[in-house]
Amino acid sequence: MKSLFRIMSVAVAAALTLGSCHKDNPNYSQGQVGAEENIGYLSLSALEASIMVDTENIVSPSTTRADIDINTFDVVITNESGAVVNEFVYGNLPSEPIALPAGVYTLRMSSSEMVGAAWEAPVYSGEKSFVVVRKQVTELEELICKLANIKVTVSYAADLKDELDPDYTTMVATIAENELVYALNEERAGYFEAVAKENTLNLTLSCRYKGQDKDIIMTSSIDGVKAAQWRKINVVVQHALEGDLTLGIVCDTWTYDEVVEFDSAAYLMEDILTDDTDMPVIVWEGHDLADKFQLNDDMFDAEGNFTKSINIDITAKSPIRSLVVKVSSDNSDFTKAYSEIMPLEEDLCNPTVSNAILKMMGYPTDAAGATATRIKFASQTDLLTACEGTHSYEITVVDENGGETTATLAIEYGENVAPKIVWIGYDITKRQTITSETTCRIEVTAPLGIKDFLVEIISDTLTPEELGVVGLTDKFSLVNPGEYEDKLDGLGFPIKGEENVYGKTYIAGEELDITSFLSLLGMLGNGDHDFKMTVVDMEDNVTTEVVMMHFE
Repeated sequence: MKSLFRIMSVAVAAALTLGSCHKDNPNYSQGQVGAEENIGYLSLSALEASIMVDTENIVSPSTTRADIDINTFDVVITNESGAVVNEFVYGNLPSEPIALPAGVYTLRMSSSEMVGAAWEAPVYSGEKSFVVVRKQVTELEELICKLANIKVTVSYAADLKDELDPDYTTMVATIAENELVYALNEERAGYFEAVAKENTLNLTLSCRYKGQDKDIIMTSSIDGVKAAQWRKINVVVQHALEGDLTLGIVCDTWTYDEVVEFDSAAYLMEDILTDDTDMPVIVWEGHDLADKFQLNDDMFDAEGNFTKSINIDITAKSPIRSLVVKVSSDNSDFTKAYSEIMPLEEDLCNPTVSNAILKMMGYPTDAAGATATRIKFASQTDLLTACEGTHSYEITVVDENGGETTATLAIEYGENVAPKIVWIGYDITKRQTITSETTCRIEVTAPLGIKDFLVEIISDTLTPEELGVVGLTDKFSLVNPGEYEDKLDGLGFPIKGEENVYGKTYIAGEELDITSFLSLLGMLGNGDHDFKMTVVDMEDNVTTEVVMMHFE
């Protein structure tokens, strides 16, 4: 698992190196290292470590945050190969600079050893990478320790809790092989080891209503659970009609170091197991809906007939209640032409247009109440090819049990379309002033496939010489990264060129996201830092854009 600090290790190293090189520090190598010329120094005299704790705590009799003594935290310094070069407790920080061979290092702090799962056992840790430069002193000044495991609490709605028998009600929470059993009246928080970057929290609720002898067992899971998150599980009554209760689980996500979107667990219904396998399914056989579909003139015969198929199949385990298609495009001419035929957002289970129009557009007329239906987008190829650009169809299906699935079909049309480079959310032709809210996700489209992707770093302060200190260069290829592959991975660039870049027609912003690097560029001081990006496609069409950033 790569933590945020490790992902940015090279960037941190560069920033710290540059900062250290410009400080007027004494040369400790004189009279201390003799003939050793490759020695630098790490000073921890100004290091201030702090703990980022949760902003809201459940009432718990066994622990309080005041019990955490940061002076007892273990501090371990490792070199680039992972070997321990020094260790001590934070309360006994060395007062004198530590002599180390020049290179890249990581300092880690931890409150205790991690266990798989335990009650009231938070582990706080933090790490920072840095570079030791020959005959220079590197100073570390701040380190924040955050929750390193996953906090899970379970509660029940008051009206439901009064109806359940405490002797027969438990919630079993499991991550990987680690498990805790929550009794009905359990108020303690459980802490789970994050065994991967994203984990699955499995839940099994076993309960019995008071005065009944029938056990109800229900299961569900929550994906994308990460370290430093608090997953607050609450069991509620979803409906109460004629004495027929439907139970549900709601999961609120609190975080210690980043904003996380609200995440709800799948609903649990009595005697029905609801998980991802019970959700409606939207597929295009043989195609990945996550990738744009490149529509071109070779797909039509001499008479102009479309020779392929764009069939989106929708299936559900219970009858379909709604099937909404929402249309958008980067070409306003397309949306204007489409809206003259039917609304840009339409529920095909309750359409506002006639069946004749639905059939003409390839939409089903019998979706309502069905468990399987098909959308034939090939019927719209004349409209799609009338306007160049990327045209998107967001499809959302909801079944009678409340299961909901959304997928997007993106179709791009253009004759010999040159590569396109987009800074998502910003005008890439203008220099952007960077703030704490700025993101830098780059989206690349190359209908003919990427042949090469070149990047050049242009900066007055981030020079080739200074990049070389941490094993980087100011010019590199993402198709052939060579010796820079691992370093580029840490900066947020897609690596393994033959697999992730070469031949690709689309690179999503999540795949080329250097947002985490921006704050570290700001450490270099005020000024401009630019990334010149050049994409060459298989027919040698070239597009160059410069991501221009200003720090103040």
